[in-house]
This record gives sequence, structure tokens and C-alpha cells, in this order.
Amino acid sequence: MIPDEGFAKEERLIKTKDFRKVYKEGRSYKAGFVILRLLPNAASTNRVGFSISAKSIKRAFRRNRIKRLFRESYRRNKKLLKKGFDIVFVVRRDAKVGFSYIEAEKLFLDLSKQAGIIA
Repeated sequence: MIPDEGFAKEERLIKTKDFRKVYKEGRSYKAGFVILRLLPNAASTNRVGFSISAKSIKRAFRRNRIKRLFRESYRRNKKLLKKGFDIVFVVRRDAKVGFSYIEAEKLFLDLSKQAGIIA
């Protein structure tokens, strides 16, 4: 792994109050079955979180796979993004069977361009 491509603990959005703040005050951008919520923060790094409800995607292994694919697409492309944002990916419905990393990366980049956070 390239040193700049890690996913450090301080880059993770974990606390419920942080998610709520992004939902309440942030802007949203939609592409396909994914919504990107974005809120500027005071930090010098981006923080990323994922929200996939068990109601929309029944099987845990499917939810986890989708999270892993989006986490990897963020990790590999974070050097392209502007710094200082809280980002939440909300997956609204199940992806098609065979959803791949390439498709996740394309959705991630499309949403980032739409949000204007690509440097």
C-alpha cells in the first residue's frame, strides 16, 4: 500500500452526533442509488462515514461489501479531494448483483465532481 493511501482513524466519521450534524446542516448530491452528504469542517483532513440501512439492504454481507467498495474508492482517490469536509455516503437501495469496484469508484468520482470537492 502506498503511504498516502491509508485510511487513518481520524479520517473516519463515527459518532452519531457528527452524522446528525452532516444530515441537518450539510448539502446533498445524488447519483444512482447513492447520496453524498457534505459539510465543511474545521479540520485539516476529510472525515468519511457510511450509512446503509438494514431495511433497504437486508443481507449484512451485501451492506458490508458496498461499504468496503466505497471505502476503497475513497482511500485510493482521496488525494484528488479538497481537504476540510465531513462526507457521508448514504446508500438507499441495493446495488445490482455483481456491483464492482469500478462502478463504486465511478459513482464516488461523479458525486465528488457534482459536489465540487475535487481539487
